Amino acid sequence: MTRPSPQTERLVAIVDAIAERPEDGLTLSEVARHLAVTPATCHPMLVSLTGLGWLVRHPVRRTYRLGPALVTVGRAASRGLGVVDLVRPGMERLRDDLGLGCIALTPGEAHVTVAEVVRGESASEPRVRVGDQIPIAPPLGVGYVGWADPPTLRRWLDAVTGDPAQRARHEAAVQASRARGYAVELATAVDTELGRTLAALDEQLDVGGPAAARLRTLMEEIAAELGETGQDPVVDLDPAHEYRLGRIGAGVLDPAGDVALVLVLHGFPPRVPGARVAEIGERLAAVAREVSAKLAP
Repeated sequence: MTRPSPQTERLVAIVDAIAERPEDGLTLSEVARHLAVTPATCHPMLVSLTGLGWLVRHPVRRTYRLGPALVTVGRAASRGLGVVDLVRPGMERLRDDLGLGCIALTPGEAHVTVAEVVRGESASEPRVRVGDQIPIAPPLGVGYVGWADPPTLRRWLDAVTGDPAQRARHEAAVQASRARGYAVELATAVDTELGRTLAALDEQLDVGGPAAARLRTLMEEIAAELGETGQDPVVDLDPAHEYRLGRIGAGVLDPAGDVALVLVLHGFPPRVPGARVAEIGERLAAVAREVSAKLAP
């Protein structure tokens, strides 16, 4: 049996207590009384949650209310939970058949949020967890924005480069992804090193804590900014060429045609022939279409 974590339980209790008074909030003393601890014990937790954006502190009344960071998490939960129940069997089937990890992501304007994780066989898979937020920034993100709404896609393209030819190639990659039903992203050097570093952090940090979660997000944002922006995205797959894959993504669409989830495969071998890439992509796209059909009225 898993041992309970008093610190984690207190953090959850703080959020739950403040959620019961969303407009008024609670003072430090009121939170401490609710938890039956001293204010000195409670204060560091409130500071951490405020720093993460989970709480905000009123400068005059000194009350704590729920913060903006929870908006994204709440939206992701409300949109994704029902769909996740439908998509999980397909994710597990992909894992069993292909040996790859599969992640379900809920879309956002600047980030995507992890809604479900099915781990594969590779040690090089990203060490993400449900609730993690992943920034969308070129050259990464074709697999995420391929099914995004026009404003999100436009913002992503605007961040690609000032070179019109490079922007046009990224836009062509998005259109090609939509046409074939899946997007292909190559692994970058920064991408690879990020995975190794986060794996090392997982062995040294309490990865379930809010500070560690924030550290992971910051590292991903830094990696996105330092990414190899000159790397060309995959537009046309060459069956004979070998690709160093980062991820393959496909969108699950709701009845209105909007993206409900993005399914992403990870954990590929060092080199994958283009013919095999297409085969894997078609398998992923088939699962996405299958779930989309189940969402239809």
